[in-house]
Parts: sequence; C-alpha cells; structure tokens
Amino acid sequence: MPEETPHDDYNNSSRIYDLLLNPFLNGIRNAFVDWAIIHQPQGVLDVGCGTGKQLSLLPKNMHAVGIDLSEAMLDQAAKQAQGRCRQADATAIPFNDDSFDLIISQFALHEKETATIELELKEVKRLLQPGGVFSVVDFDLPDEHTFIAGFFKWGVARIEQQAGGEHYENFKVWMKRGGLRSILKKNGWELSEEQLFFKGNVRLTFWKLAE
Repeated sequence: MPEETPHDDYNNSSRIYDLLLNPFLNGIRNAFVDWAIIHQPQGVLDVGCGTGKQLSLLPKNMHAVGIDLSEAMLDQAAKQAQGRCRQADATAIPFNDDSFDLIISQFALHEKETATIELELKEVKRLLQPGGVFSVVDFDLPDEHTFIAGFFKWGVARIEQQAGGEHYENFKVWMKRGGLRSILKKNGWELSEEQLFFKGNVRLTFWKLAE
C-alpha cells in the first residue's frame, strides 16, 4: 500500500494567507526589517517561514534561509523567496551547530504542543552562535488592563478559535502558560528588546540565552 501523506493544515489557506494577513502583519514585518538593517546579521534562519514573506522583505545581500514543514506554504515561498526555503521539521533542523547569528520565529510556536515547543527551542539553542539573537513574534498577555487591550485580546482568541481543533487547543495552553515572554523565560532565554503591537497582545521580541 502507498504511504499515507501527512495532513497539511495549510492546503486550503496557503494561497490566500498573505492576502488575508498582510494588513495586520505588515507593521510587524517592517519593524523586523528595520531592526535587521541596523544590526546586519550575517546568517538568518526563519523557523516556520510559511509563505516566505518575511524573508522576501530582507535586503538581498543578507544571507537568509527558511524551513517549514508545510508543502503548501513552501509552494508559495518558492514564488517570493525563491531558493531560500526548504522542507524540514523544526524539531530536527538540518543545519550544523552554531550556524546562525539570528534565528526568527513568527507566529509558529503558539500552535504547537508544549513538548514540541521545548524541542524546537532546544534546536534554536543548538543552531544559534554564541551571542546570537532569537527573534520571536507571537501572542502574549497585555500589561495594561484597558478596554482596547481587552478588545484585542478577545479578537485574537476569536481568530484562533476559527482555526479550531488542535491549533486552538494549543493556543489556549500557550496563553494559560503566560504567553510569549513567560514561556521563553522559563526555557532559559533573556529578553533584550521588544516592540508591542495590538496593545501588547502581539510582541516582536529579541532574546539572548540567559547566562
């Protein structure tokens, strides 16, 4: 019997992913590019690169590659980040130790089970050069308990609920564990810089390994 093809959660959404999310993510993506231009990393790895949109915005002279497990997403990445992305599991990334001075993860952690997140973070530690930076964009708990912050928090939960199934269950666990900053700190990372979006419900963060 032929081997069963693993289910790809993005088979139906990959073609319209950027169209739907660009209005919400452009500010975050551009802020990351501004940071990268200032700091000039020599080797960049995007873990969970999706459609390759973020990679496509980086300067052409910046060595940047990405990995993703979804064939559907990689089909889109081939169009806008040509030759930069390859299929790989984020818990077993096919690069040597200390290969990158900047590793990024954008909205790719909250949808995973806790055990998988911890395996991915171990891979990042293996691949990151001493003194390197791990940049994460993901959902967090807002610091301010204002109406607008609460509204965005509600909106994030409704969007994640639409994803349904395991994705939504993992998101709920992510938030119950305290969100982005709490989880990264518990896994040995030290926050060095951040930018807040949607009143702190989404954060662009930069981390180094705690000494």
